[in-house]
Amino acid sequence: MVRIQLHGRFAVVVDGRPVEQELPGRRGRMLVALLADPRRPLMDRAALLELLWHPEGPGPGAAATFTALLSKVRTVLAPAEIRGRGSLQLVLPPGSIVDTAVAEAALHAAESAAARQDWRRTWAQALSTLFVTQRPFLPDVDDPWADERRGSIAHAHRRALRCYAEACLQLGGGELAAAERCARELIVLDPHSETGYCLLMRALAERGDRGGALDVFGELRRVLRDDLGASPGPAAAAVHRSLLAR
Repeated sequence: MVRIQLHGRFAVVVDGRPVEQELPGRRGRMLVALLADPRRPLMDRAALLELLWHPEGPGPGAAATFTALLSKVRTVLAPAEIRGRGSLQLVLPPGSIVDTAVAEAALHAAESAAARQDWRRTWAQALSTLFVTQRPFLPDVDDPWADERRGSIAHAHRRALRCYAEACLQLGGGELAAAERCARELIVLDPHSETGYCLLMRALAERGDRGGALDVFGELRRVLRDDLGASPGPAAAAVHRSLLAR
């Protein structure tokens, strides 16, 4: 079994043994990261050279260097395989784990469960995503492809927060505090999105803090007015009306 961790500290474990230090330098680690990313299941060889030799670009000897690099990485990762010639694909043994792939699958499951109003499954799957996405993606890699990937992961993180907060609200009780925390994080991450404010208003109201919930609507109205010249939309207005009716 192979376990690859792309969030937080980069790690590769083969049959229980850490092997990331055996990879051939920065390019060896980047090659594993690129091939392990579920958004890139098949990588063109020429594209890999461009990414690995960024920003200077591959020189005359890059192709030969890459062939030697690929051979070493294949040896370190065995029994995982890197298949192909013109295009390369990482094929992992059964039971292997790539943390980014786990997070993406869990997010899909969470959103599907939320659509069915299966709140316990939503709660569990969204939390699985958050365990991964709360850690930075390849923090030691400063390249455009990693920056682009961080953007998509940040979006996935916000989606997981929304799922988790809604599930906590629906489950109620001791989960309301977690709903409030997630809602506040959403507001920090995206202060012009009404979703976090709506979740926070609902969480505070459910916890008995109607005044605090009304204050949140006032803050949303101020932020939208001052920054965008806009007013709260129908969803936030509906939550506000429900608070006034309590």
